[in-house]
Amino acid sequence: MTHQRIDYVEIMRAHGLRVTPQRLTILDAVCEGGGHTTLGEVYARVRARDRSIDRSTVYRALDVFVALGLVVSAELASGETVYEIAHAAPHHHLVCQACGREMEVEDTILRGAFRAIAREYGFAVRMDHLVLYGLCAACQVEGRPDTDTLHAADHREE
Repeated sequence: MTHQRIDYVEIMRAHGLRVTPQRLTILDAVCEGGGHTTLGEVYARVRARDRSIDRSTVYRALDVFVALGLVVSAELASGETVYEIAHAAPHHHLVCQACGREMEVEDTILRGAFRAIAREYGFAVRMDHLVLYGLCAACQVEGRPDTDTLHAADHREE
């Protein structure tokens, strides 16, 4: 499992948390997502292993993992929250609003922007998992509309 590169058990214990089989099952289920995974997907994986774990337990555990920095979360353009195992180094994503393609962006690319924000606004950005939305190169070439454009067209027809 990807999350076994970091001693997540020790991190939980250092914060006074019990390391329960349920928490480990939930952590494994996030890891199995291999990237952004929804609460529903995590829950389905958890239930396949242990039917006694309910949705609220999964949700609470994810909140704890995010607070500890073991898991990162991001809100998609659709409003749905996705989760993934925290990487050893910060990373970010580009998500195409037309086809859904996702690309990972190295933190070094955005660090310059974060430094510029600090200089210009005196604001220290504390972000190690950012999701940026737009159109990928292929969808731009094809002239495919993004979801915002589609939703705006729906509202004009009303």
